[in-house]
Amino acid sequence: MDGSFEANALLAALEPGVRARFSPYFQRCELRRGDVLHSDGQFIEWVYFPLTGLAATLTQTIGGDSVQTAMMGCNGGVGVLEAFGSGRFRSRGEVQIPGSALRLGVGRYREMFEASPALRRAVELHLEMLVTEARQLMACNALHSIESRLARSILDALDHSCLEKVLPLTQESLAQMLGATRSSVSSCIAKLQREGLIRATRGAIEVLDLRRLERVACDCRASLAMAKDDIWAPAPDQQSSSA
Repeated sequence: MDGSFEANALLAALEPGVRARFSPYFQRCELRRGDVLHSDGQFIEWVYFPLTGLAATLTQTIGGDSVQTAMMGCNGGVGVLEAFGSGRFRSRGEVQIPGSALRLGVGRYREMFEASPALRRAVELHLEMLVTEARQLMACNALHSIESRLARSILDALDHSCLEKVLPLTQESLAQMLGATRSSVSSCIAKLQREGLIRATRGAIEVLDLRRLERVACDCRASLAMAKDDIWAPAPDQQSSSA
C-alpha cells in the first residue's frame, strides 16, 4: 500500500516517518460511479484520498436541485477540511468517475495532520487552490458560453482524475458540472463530436484532439493553470535553502 501514496498529491507529501506510522490504518477502496462518500449534514467518518477517478462536491438547494461546486481527484482529498471544525460535510460528496482511493478514519487523519508539517502545508495549498477555482468558475459561469465551459470541464476532469483520453463520464454529470440543462450539454457534445474533437459514447467521452479542444476551452483554464503554478511554487525560504 505504501507505494500507492505517491499516486495522491497530498499523501505524497508525507514525511517517511509519518507515512510508516500511519500506513497500517489506511484502507484501499474502490470508487464506483454514484457512490456517496459523504451526505449533506453528515458527520465525517472517513477522509478519502483518490488515486484514480473523480469525486465531486455537489451543493443542493432545499428544492433538491444540485450543482457541482468542486472536483477532487488524485490532486487532493474528500473531507480534508470538513474533518475539522464542526466535523460535518455541508454538501454531498459523490463519485463521478470510477477509480480507487485510500481512506483513513477521521480520528487518525487528525492525528496524522498534527504529526506532519508537510501534510499541513499541502492541505493548505490544496484548499487555497479550491477557493481560487471556485472564484474563477463563478466568473466563468457568468461570462462564458456553455460550449467553451464544457470543453474546459472535460479537460479539467482529465487532469483531476489522472486519466489520459477516455472519461467514463455521463452527460448528466457534465450538466451538473456546468449547472446547465442536459439538452444544452447534449447539443454542445454533438457539435464537438462533429468537429472531430471528441467521441461520445454511452457513459463516456473520449478526447480525440487535445490541442483543438484546449483552443475551444475558455480562458479560465489558462488562468487557473497560472494560479496553480503560483500556489504550488516553492516558498522563498525553500528556494533559498535548495540553492
